[in-house]
Formats: sequence, C-alpha cells, structure tokens
Amino acid sequence: MKTTLAQRDIIFRQFQIHKFNRKHMIPAVSMTINVNASEIIKLKNALNISNGNVPHITITHIVMKAAADTLIKYPVLYSFFDGKRIVQNPELMLNIPVDVESHVEYITISCPESKSLSEISSEFSNELHNINSGNGKFMNFLLSINNMSLAGKLIFFLKLNGTFNFLREHYGNFPISNFGSFHIDNGTLALSQPIIAGLCMGAIAPLPGSSEMEKAFLSLTITFDHRAIDGAYAGRFLNDLKTLLENPDKIVADGR
Repeated sequence: MKTTLAQRDIIFRQFQIHKFNRKHMIPAVSMTINVNASEIIKLKNALNISNGNVPHITITHIVMKAAADTLIKYPVLYSFFDGKRIVQNPELMLNIPVDVESHVEYITISCPESKSLSEISSEFSNELHNINSGNGKFMNFLLSINNMSLAGKLIFFLKLNGTFNFLREHYGNFPISNFGSFHIDNGTLALSQPIIAGLCMGAIAPLPGSSEMEKAFLSLTITFDHRAIDGAYAGRFLNDLKTLLENPDKIVADGR
C-alpha cells in the first residue's frame, strides 16, 4: 500500500528545506562526553514516586533542566551569529524536536532555568498533547504562514519580524534532540545560521562489559559553529553539564 505525505508533512518539509539551505549551513564541530547516568535514573524514579507520576518526569526533562542551568553560564551558546557578529539573546529558549506522523515538530520552553522540573514536564507534556492532536503551536504558525500571499510572507519575514525575532518567538535558540528515543547511541545535529550550538542525547546504555544499569552512561554531543566559539568554550560547557547530571540533587535544590 502506497504511503502518501499529509499536508502537515509537506509544509514541515518545505520549512526544513528552507532552514537547511546550503547558504545557511555552518562550519560545525562536534564534541561528545559520556555521563554516568545512575544518579539521574535514581532521581527520575524518586520524583515520579513522590509525585505519583503527575507530572511524569523523564530523563529528557532532567537533561533539559540541567542544560538550561548550565547554559546560563555560557550565553554565547544560545546567542545568534549572523556571519559577522555575535548577537546575544535576552533569554534562553530550548527547542525540542518531537516525532509526529512523517515529520518532526518542535516544543519550545522559554526561560527553563527559572522553572522547576515539574513545570518543565507539565509544559512539555501539554504541548506534546497539542502536537499529537494536530494543534501544535509551531505547526499552527507554519500553517498561518503557508496561507499568506507571497507579498505577505516577504513583509512578515523581511520587515515585521525578521529572522532573529522569528527564532526568538517561534523556534528557540538552543536545540536539544533526543536520538536515544530511537535507540541510537549518539549523533550530531545539523545547524544552520544563525543558531550557534545544539545538544544531542544518545540512548542510555550499560558501560561496555557491564549489564548493570547502575553503571549505565548517557552520551551527550554538542555541535557548534566554530566561527563563533572554540572547542575550549564548548568543552567546559559539556564538562559542567556532566558534573551537574552526575550530582543531580542540585537540579531540584531550592524548589527549582
């Protein structure tokens, strides 16, 4: 039986073609670090027991929160780079791709560093429900743009909203992609200007030679525009994130 693409799949694919236009692609470098996942597994289980699984906390939510708390010390990673200058963003907005039908859509979380794990989980779950119901915020935005005339689109992007404002309001400035949800050990992201960096999560797996999940590790890979930052800056971020994830009680300290 032949499978056909739905309108939403086609519209999103058109967006991807524009986003990853070769003129926008960047000279990217990737770095990977392995995190001992035993403590975040324990934290996830303990939180879900204590709150009765409402809202349900996942490893992705914990990594999002830890990344946000670390990113605020590395503002260049969620800044924009237009090829000539770095433009700092007034706030962090995470972009989380989620799989739906034959495409992905995005969940965006603004100022996650100021939200608790429960708040992040609830916001994430609510938008995921909207996406699965065909009412995701990003897809609704793409549908509204698709219905504009060519002149209307030009006015929107070139005069009224611009690329930076579009990203700040609808897309975010730091993507985190969970390849582990597809049972992939690790991977790298494709980035296009002006996004400077993004993070890829791999699957949680036992360390080589061990079958015990207490000795499991999580692979995290950062991809970044080497024109905007160097490896030392990205490496320090990864190591700080690793330290936080291996000591995750700090993530829920002070009711955050």
